[in-house]
Amino acid sequence: MQEGVFAMEIYSLSVGPLEANCYIAYSGKDSIVIDPGDEANSILSFVREKGLRVHAIVLTHGHFDHFLAAGKLQEALGAPVYIGREDLPMLTDPGWMAEYIPPGYVPPRDVRPLADGDTVGGGLLGVKVMSTPGHSPGSVCLYAPGVLFSGDLLFSGGIGRTDLPGGDPSAIKESLAKVVQLPDGTLVYPGHGPMTTIGDEKISNPYLSRRRGNL
Repeated sequence: MQEGVFAMEIYSLSVGPLEANCYIAYSGKDSIVIDPGDEANSILSFVREKGLRVHAIVLTHGHFDHFLAAGKLQEALGAPVYIGREDLPMLTDPGWMAEYIPPGYVPPRDVRPLADGDTVGGGLLGVKVMSTPGHSPGSVCLYAPGVLFSGDLLFSGGIGRTDLPGGDPSAIKESLAKVVQLPDGTLVYPGHGPMTTIGDEKISNPYLSRRRGNL
């Protein structure tokens, strides 16, 4: 695998009742699936239509709207599932999320933990893991030159909430300061809502305004 040496294409689906963004990033036939929060059949349909080899199923964090289809995809594709180490317990002990787990939910098996600086993918497609806690203890972003999959850290005009169990306002502030160091032209693919760029968010996102002392 050669990190960054590829022409990445990105297919986006809005899935589940909370309209979480699931992304299929691919280069040639090599691909990864990011945040399969629901609608496994729709995700599988695209993968099979394109004849993709899914090397990894990556969860940016352990909230139900980002992982509900991971187990079914793993069964169908045989790909490993990855999540930030601190969020790994949420997949087997959902706690406050239990009421949102539907009947027939298939949990992923043998989930692999992610740490800051890891590279995940396969073939010519690799993305680097950035540890970005705050929305949850194990939240991560995925970065390749020119592209950031930000999970629920950074949105167009907003940031992830920190009032859920495990949220940490101080940690999310540090994580935001980390990602805004990326080049302004970096395309941001968030966990919810439309795509944006680092540069646009530095200008217009009230949570990133240096003038207001937020970072």
